[in-house]
Parts: sequence; C-alpha cells; structure tokens
Amino acid sequence: MTGQSRESMKRGALLPNDPTYVYREADRQLVTFLQAKNPPNLACYILASPQMGKSSLMVNTASRLLKKNCIYVLIELKPSVATLSENIFYLNLLKIICKRIKDNSNELQQKLWSFWQGNLNIAPSEKFKIFLQKLVTTIGNKRLIIFIDEIQQLIYWQLQESFTHLINTLAISPEPHYQQLTFVLLGTTNPGYLLPEASQDISRVSLIQLGNFPENCPQLLPRLKKVSKYPTAVWQEILLWTGGQPFLTKSLWDLVTKRLRLEHDSELKTQIEQLVKSEFLQPSLQYHCQSLENSFIRGDPHKIDSKIFAFNLYEKILRNSTDGSISDRILGQKNLLISGLVAKYGNIIKVSNPIYQQIFNTKWVEKTKKIVIQSRCYMVSPKIFNRDVFLLIDQSRSMVRKDPATGGKIRWKFLPEVIQGHVYQILNETSSDGQKICDEIVATCFSPNRVNNKISHITDPSQVEDFFSENQPATSTYLVPTLENLLSQWFPDRNQRGGFFIIYTDGQIDDRDDFVKLIKSTCKKLNSQDELKIVLIGIGSDIDTNFYENLDDNTRFFKDAKGVDCDIVVFDLLNQVDDVIKLLNRELD
Repeated sequence: MTGQSRESMKRGALLPNDPTYVYREADRQLVTFLQAKNPPNLACYILASPQMGKSSLMVNTASRLLKKNCIYVLIELKPSVATLSENIFYLNLLKIICKRIKDNSNELQQKLWSFWQGNLNIAPSEKFKIFLQKLVTTIGNKRLIIFIDEIQQLIYWQLQESFTHLINTLAISPEPHYQQLTFVLLGTTNPGYLLPEASQDISRVSLIQLGNFPENCPQLLPRLKKVSKYPTAVWQEILLWTGGQPFLTKSLWDLVTKRLRLEHDSELKTQIEQLVKSEFLQPSLQYHCQSLENSFIRGDPHKIDSKIFAFNLYEKILRNSTDGSISDRILGQKNLLISGLVAKYGNIIKVSNPIYQQIFNTKWVEKTKKIVIQSRCYMVSPKIFNRDVFLLIDQSRSMVRKDPATGGKIRWKFLPEVIQGHVYQILNETSSDGQKICDEIVATCFSPNRVNNKISHITDPSQVEDFFSENQPATSTYLVPTLENLLSQWFPDRNQRGGFFIIYTDGQIDDRDDFVKLIKSTCKKLNSQDELKIVLIGIGSDIDTNFYENLDDNTRFFKDAKGVDCDIVVFDLLNQVDDVIKLLNRELD
C-alpha cells in the first residue's frame, strides 16, 4: 500500500494537464459528485475492466481539486502484497493520510501509534473511523478526499466486507465532521462484490461507469495530421480495430503517428492492418493482455462457478455467429463485462474489438479455463466420478419473488444463470485418467402433489435457459412424488454407478414427513452412504434455514443395507455455494 504525491504518480497514469488526455462522461460525473453539497457525497466507486484509464482519471481529477479548498490523498493498494491483516490495512491507511495532511507529520504519526496501541480492544475499522474524525478536526473547513486505487485487492485480502461496512456506517452517521470526507474508490471487479447492499441507506454512495473513448477525440487529431491529409479517417480506422478501448486506442494511435506516412487515402486500411499484425499484437500488448487474463485467474479460488460460467458464455459469444453476438439477457453475471473482453451494444453482447477476438480466441479459453480449474484449493475425490446426476427445480409460485441480492430479479430468472455454471462444472469435471462425473444430466421440476414425467436431458449448459423457458412457476412445493419416481428409475438401472440428486428450492417442502420416510427407505437399499447424495440448495432471502437444518439432522442417523450409519442428505444455501464441485466433493470425504 503506497501513498502518491503529485510528483510521484502511478506508473502508466497520464500526468496532470497532459494535452492528449481524453475527457469522457465519467470525468464530468466525478467532478459533479465531488462538488455536491448539503450533504456532500461520501463514496464513489469507479469499477471497470483493466487499463481503462482509471488511474489517469484519478490523477487528472485530483490535480483539479487543488483550487477547490480540498486536501486529496492518493493511495494505491499493491497487488504484490499477498495477504494483509485488517489491523495493518487500516493503520497504514491512516499513516498515509497523516503524511498528506501535514508535511512534517512525525508528531501526528506518534499520536496515531499511541492511539492505536492504546485501544487494542477496539476493532481496527472502528479505530480507523475514530482517528479519521480526529484528523478532520485539524483541517478547518477543507474537504478531505481520499482516492484508493486497485480497490479489488480488498477481495483478495478478504477485507471487502469490513470496508463496505465502514462505508455504510459513515454514510448514515450524524457526526458533522464526516461531512468533510469523501472516498473515490477505483478498481477492476464486479460491483456486486464491493457496493453496499441495496437494503442499506446508500444515498451518499454512487457508482460511475467508465466508458470507452468517444468517436470524437479532438485531443488526438493534431498528431494524425502528420500521418494523412485525412486525420479523421485515420482515427476512425483506429477505432474500428480497438473499439475505443482506451489503452488499445492510445497505443495504436501512438504507433500509427510514429510509423505511418500515407500519401493516398486508399492505402489507409491496408497500412493500418499490416501495422497491427506486424508490430502491434505482440509483444507490445503482453502486459495489457496479462492484466485481462489475471481478472479471471487471480482472486478467490472458491469462486470457480462464476469464472467457469463466464468462460462458457465467452466461448459461446465467440462461436455463436459471424459477428460473435449474443443476447445480454443470459449474461446475468458481470464477470465478462468487467473483464473488458466483451461490451454491450444496446441489448447485444459482443467481443469488444477485433484485436481481442484474435488474441482471446477459443484456444485461449481452453488454456485459461484449465488454469482456473487447477487453482482450486482442494483435491477432488475419485469417488465423485461415474455418477448419474439429477437436477430437481422448485416450480412453486414463490419462485416469482424478487431478492435484493440478485439485483431485483425474480428467482425463476436468476436461477438459470447459476445452474448453467453448475451444469458446466459437472459435465466438464475430469480426473487425471480421463474419468468424468457424467455426460448427461437429467433435469425436471417439482411443484404439485403428483409425479412430473416431463424431464429434460442436458448435455450442454446452453440447454438450461431453454429448460426454464419451457417451464414456469406453478403452485405448491411437493417434492416427494417426483423424487421418489426418479429414485425408483435410478436404482435398477444404475449399474454400480453412484448418484447425485441436486434439489433447488426456495421454501419449505409441503411433504416433509413423506420426505423423511423416503430417505429412510432409500438408505436401506444402499450398500454405502457414498453411493447416493441428495443435496438441497436453498434459494432466496426468505429461505427457512432452520427447517432444512432440522430436516438434515432428522435424516442423519438412518442405516444402510449393512446396518451402518447412512447420511445422504445435505442442505446448503445457494449464496454460499461458490463451487458446486467442492460441495459435492465435501460430502464424499
């Protein structure tokens, strides 16, 4: 973690007043945000894909604050630091802020150290808040604006919940000195991982979208006049290759101004294409491409599902059609958009630009996908392979309810996105000797008190969306008729294969006692509890966890055919299932 001065700006960021700095809508929005009064805004998140110009935006905006009766602090969270405790994080933040408030900060630093060591019984985030208030009282009527870059590091350090809670408490605090505080938080991550929950009072917290370069960039045209008599045509051709992605656009623009001198307009397309293929793609883009790749590879190794789902969607976008487009309604997760590999054009998702389409191709997808899977922090048990897998989806009317944690989507629209990730993992999990869990998954719904004979055989994650389109929420929550029917079909045909029955439900099942009886009779048919696992996954904010935990307890001590304890039922919450393979694997350990 480092603090930056005007003389020592972050590597790669344009210096203040650089004539080639391109102003975008985000510049205007950020200045407007910082000028707000009665009350002033507290925190602004600027989250975008790698090398979109976030640091240059930070530096340029900070330089404009010098005349605004403000003290600004620039802080960069270093990715080279693998772990950082909550205590050290908040202490170091305050050290940097103290140095910026007073040039000769030795006395202030000593007060900080004495306060910190003298209050070891207080949580670090609370100590940060208390001492920050003390600091604000020393700056008169000035505003203290704290820029924190690479904010995604909080996720890797597992400090995002602590910091988000801090922002929440500051936002609703009546303390007047906190009105002089503003945080500008920049990074590359899914906004949902850092933004306060919708249930919180976040009226003083905003999210600013940082877009690509606009078509009209007068700052960059003067140097293109040396390339051609038609600088606007050259600029448009550059944009065709880069899609306006800031780093790509600025880099190609710089290369064109140094390498090309065109006598005739007819040479334009050919010359720029040759320049891109001969000098631009490699190795000049190596660092940039690694940054994008890291957005998939780095991070929490437990969040495999969402990463694999993103890869699966990206591959579908690449293969889908000649223009590589796909409707954005199935792109529920933000992983792809935040990576920058794809962009939204209206309601269509496409690969962001032709350069990415050449570099991040299907071979790259397969290679990087393997790296992500190998990054898991556990070993898969050989008992997980050679299974029959069944998905049972709750079709009760409560599945049309909305949950704040899913962005207000109804459950029936949100669940397909999650299950696509689960299906992909199950179908593609492979052992070192080539064994798979299964090649096909049987999916069906349950709701009324009768057997549902309508089943789907899923061999590709893309079929999940069709399954949900063909089935709609109905009435009650009777699980046993459909589950018993599938079990009766599985037992005689299993041919020594194990089974996974994964059940997604958002409420109490209406046939609880019959379910317990079914589990008891099923256990008696098994030679071992590892032969079959029935996994109940709870959905929604109002799921009754006590009901299912009691159900789990009541089915834990049945006996198998040999009279040995047989525990085949497990319950978990969907928002805690980051990796479905890990969940299944855990039940076989």
